[in-house]
Amino acid sequence: MSDNSEATVPITVPAVSAESEADSHGYGGGVIRRPDYTVVVPVVSDLFDGDTGINARRFLQTAIALANDNDGRVLLLGITEVADETTTERVREYTRSDDGDRDERSIPETVTERQTQLAQIVNVAEDIDPAVSVRALVRVVTDTTQGILAALGSNGTAVLLLRGAGFEESRLLGKNTIDTVVDEAECDVFVENIGGRAGTGALYVPDVEGHTVASLAESTAKPVESILLPVGTGPHAALASEAARAVARAFDASVTVLHVVSPDASAEERSDARGLLTFTEHVLGSEVELETELREATDPTAVIIEEAQNHDFTSIGSPERKFGLRDLLFEPVQETLVGEKNVTVLMGRDTDRTMRSLYYRYTRAMENSDT
Repeated sequence: MSDNSEATVPITVPAVSAESEADSHGYGGGVIRRPDYTVVVPVVSDLFDGDTGINARRFLQTAIALANDNDGRVLLLGITEVADETTTERVREYTRSDDGDRDERSIPETVTERQTQLAQIVNVAEDIDPAVSVRALVRVVTDTTQGILAALGSNGTAVLLLRGAGFEESRLLGKNTIDTVVDEAECDVFVENIGGRAGTGALYVPDVEGHTVASLAESTAKPVESILLPVGTGPHAALASEAARAVARAFDASVTVLHVVSPDASAEERSDARGLLTFTEHVLGSEVELETELREATDPTAVIIEEAQNHDFTSIGSPERKFGLRDLLFEPVQETLVGEKNVTVLMGRDTDRTMRSLYYRYTRAMENSDT
């Protein structure tokens, strides 16, 4: 894994059959904390532009934290889009041939460049946390969005998408890649917006003459010391709490759990709110330093935005739009947070929805019963 040669990063092309990449590489597994948990991080061409300003280590840290918290691994999925199926077939023949019979001129140069770039990123990842397995795979597709969806498994898999890294440009049926994956992926989906606190050192520094990338070892990332976790009653709150727990453990950071109620909230609503904070404490666990806040405000969004400005990282659940269920607290918050340039936001969409919440409520009940 520390070898910088291109051979360390395999190339794949979607099979003609219906078998998914997840099936062929054995990503499948259970729902909660299983050893075969894989965080898939798609990497597209725009990331290889030095103008992105995205820090190499900050780019990897969230994925590694999520994998480590679930005893899992990270897969950097280098998506290389080609013009037509003829090209993908040529690449497919290349991958089937023996090393000695391969003619590198028979495949696009972007494919081999992607191998070199991903190999260097894997080396940076090893330096962040040697205990977490990080591997890379170049996947040649004719459509970025469909290529990502086809590579994801339904169980034991999560996908982490990075805003501002080119996904907004690829569209399918009028929606960009991020929106489509959030709506259609049969696995947990995380979308991260890295704010201005990422650190110094661009993700990629092109070496034009050598058609490679310069060393990324010099890049530095600012540590995460405080995390904001706004929680509501939506089905993705437990996953957002898991994400906050993962990042808190990775950085030894503190977590502020925030819930906002209306000033005219009833006694029952306030009791439910306190119960929600207690439930979130259970998900975060005893290893995480945390405090809970129950606030009153007529504009919950304004409170959350203000608090996010005072923290290094914010973890929040996705709004539930697929079934038309709009939580008053979260309906406008995510889009507003993403627009804030000086905050880092991780949004989680839970494929299990109520199942994960029920799991934690069950374990909490069992612990209380034992006590």
